[in-house]
Amino acid sequence: MKQQLDFKTQTKTLRRQMIIDSAVKIFHQKGYRTATLDDVAEDLGLTKPALYHYVSSKENLLFQIYMQALETFFGYVYEISSMKISPAEKLRLFIRRHLKTVVIENLAIFSVFFSEEGQLPEEDFQKIREEKKKFTRVVEEIIEEGISQGCFRTLKPKLLAYAIIGMCNWLYRWYRPDSSPFTPDEIADQFISILEQGYRYPEEKEKTSPQRDKTRPDENATPERKRKLLNELKQDTDRLAAMITELEFIL
Repeated sequence: MKQQLDFKTQTKTLRRQMIIDSAVKIFHQKGYRTATLDDVAEDLGLTKPALYHYVSSKENLLFQIYMQALETFFGYVYEISSMKISPAEKLRLFIRRHLKTVVIENLAIFSVFFSEEGQLPEEDFQKIREEKKKFTRVVEEIIEEGISQGCFRTLKPKLLAYAIIGMCNWLYRWYRPDSSPFTPDEIADQFISILEQGYRYPEEKEKTSPQRDKTRPDENATPERKRKLLNELKQDTDRLAAMITELEFIL
């Protein structure tokens, strides 16, 4: 009953937000297809007829969730794109903000956002797709700015934007704040490092460090690999001993 009284004492705007928050929680826990408006009404301490004063259908409620998620996206991406900083800094900041927004602050709503799009009515589905294209386009423009200034390699901006956004978005599938061994900052640092430096050493470094690999093998190497490295080291040692003997004879 207390929850019902709390709901009734709020402004109309806050009531709508309470309904969206409740729906996000229910849809996230049960899945959209399994959840019902009865579940949402019960969570708020309302009757179903009372809930219909604010939403016309479950589909309409899902659409409102999507629009709110997009408002969150656009709120920071436009802010970042207009900053007087380098394109590289813009992308770094975008990755950090996107991860924080999805992972820390709004994991439930974005889990619904990324998994329930197919449940939207066709007209709403198309509207959401158009809005998502606009969001991606802003990221593309940051990349294009970086290419034109010589900060970024000449890659396909759209493909790079998809890669960056997709890498961040997929966190909703595997990241769990209470059990993950990685903090959001660690994930952001690693993602940024991969994007800016790749996962391989530069070729020059690879060419100048073969002996390091032989004398200090990976601790996780297989026994077969370790035996092979040992044999190679023995052969190198034998050759070195022969050279020393030859030099001693000459001198």
